[in-house]
Amino acid sequence: MIILLHGDEEFGKSQHIAGLKAALGELAEMNTTVLEGRTLTREILQHHVDVPPFLGDFRLVIVRDLLTHLEKSKGPEGKPSQAAKAFLRWLAEFLPTLPETTTLVLWESKKINARNPVLKAVQKMEGRGQVHLFQTPQLRKGELARWVTQHARAKGIRLGRGVAESLATFIGPNLRLIDSELEKLALYAGERPITQADVQLLCPYAKEASIFDMVDALGSRRTAVAFRLLAQMRRQGAHPLYLLTMIVRQYRILLQVKDYMGQGMRRDEIASALKLHPYPTEKAMRQARGYTMEQLQRIYDRLLETDVAIKTGRLEANLALDMLVVDLARVGMVHMDAL
Repeated sequence: MIILLHGDEEFGKSQHIAGLKAALGELAEMNTTVLEGRTLTREILQHHVDVPPFLGDFRLVIVRDLLTHLEKSKGPEGKPSQAAKAFLRWLAEFLPTLPETTTLVLWESKKINARNPVLKAVQKMEGRGQVHLFQTPQLRKGELARWVTQHARAKGIRLGRGVAESLATFIGPNLRLIDSELEKLALYAGERPITQADVQLLCPYAKEASIFDMVDALGSRRTAVAFRLLAQMRRQGAHPLYLLTMIVRQYRILLQVKDYMGQGMRRDEIASALKLHPYPTEKAMRQARGYTMEQLQRIYDRLLETDVAIKTGRLEANLALDMLVVDLARVGMVHMDAL
């Protein structure tokens, strides 16, 4: 069996691999080999796929990013290298000769070109070949919320109204993290459906989303909305110093994002530099455009003043937060008027 798993969504591919390993049972570790495609030779691949399984029905050989590496390989003139093209042709011809006791998985982190000879060869192998494309569902198109609903249903987890949409919005397209949060929420809810209150109580990402929304409201002069969100987080038991820490974190991210944007860096470059997922990075970029660098620096100084005032006892924590929200809204107001 030859299985090609390609696309940018890693969780689905890892779940597919987990299913194959589960079929091997206790012998999974002894009958599984993982090879790195960037350094793989024909001889090494042939050797591993020809090894018979140890006391099991099949042997699992996983090759990571071989086709991705070969598609990127360029010759002196920027065209696909002759060596890479020769390897692809050889592999396409070699795959049908694999022993029936070997399951070869080509795990690719990118979507493979439809004209790739190996992809075509696997598609033609009928019962012995499978091609699965895994792409990250999009939040804006509603695909992510639908994925949450379907994934929960497959796990036997019941969701209340709006829960799928909330998890999709709060966490973004991190399917592994969504899966983990669903497990935690299901354990807490027991036999009943998971509710919005459960999400607000147990998911730290819900609180982070509320902080983001509050900062967004401040930047667009919606002071009443900012106060409502602050009150909501207080009712949920959030400590004032925790709230201040989260507000400071959000504005620190905006400062860094604004600086990187000024250097001409793109979203994925900024996400890598800040060690953030691209989804919250994109949201922060959108938010940072509403401020000048001078305003963000002034806000950050005001945040530090509030932190000192609370910790030295000069101001009561909740009063200090209320005064902070008013001041930050004024910064947003000045900027919006300037526009």
